[in-house]
Amino acid sequence: MKKSFWIVVLAMLVVASSCSSRLAKLERSNDFDELFKGAVTYYEQGKYSRAKLLFERMTPYYRGTLEAEKIKFYWAYSEYHSGFYELSAFHFKDFYQTYGRSIWAEEAEYMHAYSLYRNSPDVNLDQSSSEEAIIAMQNFINRRPGTSYFQEANRIVGEMQVRFETKAYNTAKLYYKLTQGMSYRSYLEAALVTFDTFKLDFPDSEYNEELMFLSVETSYKLAANSLERLQDPRYKRTLKYYNSFAARFPNSQYMPRAIEMFDKTQTELKELNISY
Repeated sequence: MKKSFWIVVLAMLVVASSCSSRLAKLERSNDFDELFKGAVTYYEQGKYSRAKLLFERMTPYYRGTLEAEKIKFYWAYSEYHSGFYELSAFHFKDFYQTYGRSIWAEEAEYMHAYSLYRNSPDVNLDQSSSEEAIIAMQNFINRRPGTSYFQEANRIVGEMQVRFETKAYNTAKLYYKLTQGMSYRSYLEAALVTFDTFKLDFPDSEYNEELMFLSVETSYKLAANSLERLQDPRYKRTLKYYNSFAARFPNSQYMPRAIEMFDKTQTELKELNISY
């Protein structure tokens, strides 16, 4: 049993050594036809890290030839399959900009956007690269409305929009949580800004019911904790938030609490007018 195990291990080492030797030989070779065949063979075998090394080496030699198009396309896919999505996005973009009439141009343009999408981070992280991805995918859809990738591209755009919406909602709720802490006064105005921004950016979001109610609550809290000279305009702003919320969500689960703050706000305004 042990003997057969070591025979298998030895065989694997021999194969690995042989592959490494072949790659080293190809890398040193000046026979670019041999390099081209070797790179394509590696690519078709799924050995993308080896393939891309050879594609990169032979690119200057084949520049301006028919083979250059295939090399560039395979190189881009080698980066993609190796998990280097930022690099594959670069190479796919370079491909369709260089070979706009290629039979692979449409696929390369889609893969440029798709690579950016694969490179985009988790919803809780910075979404700047996700913004680049959705712009690229939307541009692809606009330029190629009849593409076979249309349905999948639209699905990805929808998924990315949900990601942005979720990120914006989480940010708004974070600011709201900060208004509940010891230093809450520092965050009340900022929280209101995030609620307003969310409503403008995502007018049809299901989160608007909650966030518009929180606008009423936060605005009331800000007014109640303001200097007397600032209370009148801030209480009036609370009434505006309430009216917008009540008009849009008259049957909301938050309505009883909103009405309570509306009544308190009116009472406070009457007292302020008397004191003036």
